[in-house]
Amino acid sequence: MPGTEPPSEPIDGEVVPRVAPSWNHSDLAGYLYACLLDHMRRTGQGRVGTEVRHVSRSAGRSYLPDVHVTLRERLPTEMDAFRRGPIEIVPDFAIEVLLHDDRPMRVLDRLDFYRVAGVRLVWVVDPETRTVRVDGSDGMTGVYRAPGSITAERVLPGFSVDLDDLFASMTP
Repeated sequence: MPGTEPPSEPIDGEVVPRVAPSWNHSDLAGYLYACLLDHMRRTGQGRVGTEVRHVSRSAGRSYLPDVHVTLRERLPTEMDAFRRGPIEIVPDFAIEVLLHDDRPMRVLDRLDFYRVAGVRLVWVVDPETRTVRVDGSDGMTGVYRAPGSITAERVLPGFSVDLDDLFASMTP
């Protein structure tokens, strides 16, 4: 939350300290944002952003995915309000890059929240194990590692990321 020390975020009505991201976290989130931005510019499928607070009134909670995509057909025609404050639209695709001290239950809680809120696809990127966990609202799950690639085909046709390139983006 702005102005709090240490930085924090509201989770289920409780203010929880937020750990400062590492270089690896920043490298991975930045790489994925750049890939998605390039894809959006070429296809016009939607809008990509980083760390924008999304509010789910039905869940009574807000969250801050590291990278998110909202498809064009779900974007409001008038974007002014969204440029200045929280977004009251659940993204179609959310990416979380794990921090060095993320706890398994906190990650599972966030995945459950995303699922209940209606996020169609979530990637959880783990810099330590160099894996990406995929959770889809259709029940599709899996864990992917290099060498190989990962797609977001069910939400973003034509979008894929080479996992060797993704993890090579981390600061040595």
